[in-house]
Amino acid sequence: MLLEAVKCRFPQNTKVEIHKVLKNNSLELDSMVILSEEEKISPNFYLQLIYEEYLSGMDIASIADQIEGLYYEALKDGKNMELDMSFENCAEKVVFRLVSYQQNHELLQTVPFIRFLDMAVTFHILLRSDDSGIGSVRITNQLLEAWQLDTEKLFALARKNTTSLFPKRMCSMVSMMGKILEGEENSATWIISGEEEKGIAGDPYVVTNSNGINGAAVILYHGVLDEIGSFFGRDYYLLPSSIHEFLAIPASAPISVGEMYDMVREVNAACVAKEEILSETVYRYHCLTKTISICELQCNKK
Repeated sequence: MLLEAVKCRFPQNTKVEIHKVLKNNSLELDSMVILSEEEKISPNFYLQLIYEEYLSGMDIASIADQIEGLYYEALKDGKNMELDMSFENCAEKVVFRLVSYQQNHELLQTVPFIRFLDMAVTFHILLRSDDSGIGSVRITNQLLEAWQLDTEKLFALARKNTTSLFPKRMCSMVSMMGKILEGEENSATWIISGEEEKGIAGDPYVVTNSNGINGAAVILYHGVLDEIGSFFGRDYYLLPSSIHEFLAIPASAPISVGEMYDMVREVNAACVAKEEILSETVYRYHCLTKTISICELQCNKK
């Protein structure tokens, strides 16, 4: 019904189609696209999200009107968007993300990636980053082949860009909650630089990036894991809160490994959208050897 309603709002030579789109963690969405011969881009209208509006009482005609308006608005914004996919044009826009390896087997067959413990580093071209969020396209094996670049060089480039475009950010959980309540969530800084006093021993700290989107990848920045260890003055645990952040907890904290695993699983089950789950694993950073490892559940040593 919606497909036919949207078709009626565009010229006859415009194609309105529905495609399957594979998102993070094997989440498959139905996407409506509007393809015109005169335009090179089309936004994705995800029908699962639109269906929620329908269930809330919005009728088909109103939804179709909304899609029409959003389409032309996207075209207007897209006029200033550079679509040149050459390496020369994209080199400074290449960034990386950290995702689940296990939950993305199908996706990882089509894109370059680097395995990191039970996670995977994937690569993207940043199209925009503003107050409304970020826009990006995933780098595929075909694009990497066209660029004649190997994965290791891609990682080095992405780390340089991501570190610069999305600076590291860390603050105590208590401080973060206070900033959220004050409407200043993104004002937190990298406390290791000295902007904030150390908290009570055992306090969890939020490790993310400057805008809190895909911020879990911060742990891949050069020297970050060691800096956090120096801040705590000892080994510490990393708990994946989502693809957007980790929680860092000093090894001296009065909590067992089993309790931390329970915490991660409960948060994933109750608070994190499927496509934003990173892992159900607890990690430990070893300051002496400067290494990170998966912490075995039966190992309850602190």
